[in-house]
Parts: sequence; C-alpha cells; structure tokens
Amino acid sequence: MKQGKSLFLTGDSGEGKTTLLFQCLKPYRAVTGGFFSQRLVNESGDTVGFRLASAKEEWEPKICYEEGLTNIFLRRTVEGMVSFPDVFQKEGRKLLTSHGDHKLILMDEIGGVELLIPDFMEAVYACVNGPKPCIGVIKSRNNFEMMMARNGGNPSASHLRDELEESVKVSHDNQLITYRRKEDAAVRDIILKYLREGI
Repeated sequence: MKQGKSLFLTGDSGEGKTTLLFQCLKPYRAVTGGFFSQRLVNESGDTVGFRLASAKEEWEPKICYEEGLTNIFLRRTVEGMVSFPDVFQKEGRKLLTSHGDHKLILMDEIGGVELLIPDFMEAVYACVNGPKPCIGVIKSRNNFEMMMARNGGNPSASHLRDELEESVKVSHDNQLITYRRKEDAAVRDIILKYLREGI
C-alpha cells in the first residue's frame, strides 16, 4: 500500500459508521492496532462516559459502566462531563506509537477532547502521514458542534478538527467518505476493496 493511504469515515451520529467499520475489519483483527472509543452506559442505557479501548480488546462499541474500568477519558458527573486528558497523553499515544507488526491502524473516533492534547495529536498525524495505512472515523463538523453545545468545551478545538480533516483530504492517496446508512452497501464495498488491496 502506498505511503499515507488511509480511509476515514465521517457523518452524522447514529448512522452506524463504527458498526460498519467493525464488520468490515473483522477478518483483519489480528493485524490491526490502534484504538476505538467505547461508549459507557448506565442500567437505563444513558451515556455516562467514554473510554479509550485498545484494538486488541473485544470490539464492543458500547458497554455498561462498571467501577474499576480503566482509560475513561470522559465521565458524566453532577457538574457535567469531566475530561481526563492523561488517558490520551499516556495510553492513547502508546497505542499509536507501538503498533509493531500491525498492518493497519484503527482510529475510531477522533474529533473530541483529544484535539487539545498536542502529544496525542502529534502521534495521530504521524500515523496518518506514516507508512502504515489508517482506518477510522473523524467526527463530523455537525457532530462536533452538537457535542460542544451539549457538553461545553474549548471552542478553539473547532479549527483543530477542521485541520485534521483537511490533512486527510490533502493527499490523493487518502479517502474521506461521508457515510449515510442508506448508502451502506456502496460504502461497504469501498471499505472491503480497500482492505483486500491494501492488506
């Protein structure tokens, strides 16, 4: 695969981007490194946080919150969502810089609080511009703005999200696909072709 050839999905929340990626990547799990964001829910199904999970774990995009879970980077409290940037600073960076024999790097998803963590984003850009292909999800501008309205946060992260998207689009070797559920079959074919030819 050519240097820097990567594929990212973007699009509205709830369309099934991660589900589609995981289905397509299943045969390639053994050669996939990186991370995914795991939604944590309570017994009522309400979101109570998010966790950074290694691609080596079971690919469960949503699990019930339990005491003792590690690498939680966002946690709902009575004061609102609280972020824990050290998770990206330490574990996130480690997952992106020690991919050994992996042929593919998963990044699902990027575009939230981690945009403001320079060391982690340096590792993200090194992967996107490096020799190994990356696959994942970039939070859409619409999703980003909804997240900001819901949880608050640093408005300066908006331009960092845009810079990340532009950095992917600038190379003709990379693909950034806006995913809509009604186009599932077509996008699935693109992803499967990309994986067959590149790995």
